[in-house]
Amino acid sequence: MHLRGFIAVEIDNQTRQKISELISILKKSNADIKWITDSQMHLTLKFLGNIDKGKVLGISDLISDISDNFDSFKIVFSRIGAFPSLNHPAVIWLGIDKGSEFLKTLNEKIETALEKIGFERASREFKPHLTLGRVKSNKNMPRLTKLLEETAFCLKDDIQINKLTLFQSDLDPKGAIHSIILQKYLRNI
Repeated sequence: MHLRGFIAVEIDNQTRQKISELISILKKSNADIKWITDSQMHLTLKFLGNIDKGKVLGISDLISDISDNFDSFKIVFSRIGAFPSLNHPAVIWLGIDKGSEFLKTLNEKIETALEKIGFERASREFKPHLTLGRVKSNKNMPRLTKLLEETAFCLKDDIQINKLTLFQSDLDPKGAIHSIILQKYLRNI
């Protein structure tokens, strides 16, 4: 038996609400985008893909070890961006200013630990971000690009990151459904 999984950190409900408001503004472009829902708002640290259910215990142990030795921290979302660029977006995201170095360190610890139990390292450099939506077609792209350029987004409040979560992701025609397999709190500072 297999499951599709990933490791992530979650954000609080108040921040989710503010991000939902931002997505509502961007939806006015009527661009062909698959926008995330509140339940999909998280910062992915490592996508595991399809994994054997027998490996879940080992992954859970690694998450526990890392969490026991990593302090909770704060982040701040600072800007809207897109991969590969705002002029030709495929993925629209929120960038992280304060706290991105902690997310990079956490990602590196996860990559190193998982490599020891047979997982391949990611081929791309880890860039901390929260995906807002994925472009499906070029429909109304100039309107979206204009909105992306005109919409400022910066949450002044620090967002506390205090746990690691192992998620199962089930694909559904309406979008991915994420369920928690394990949550482990980071050390309090």
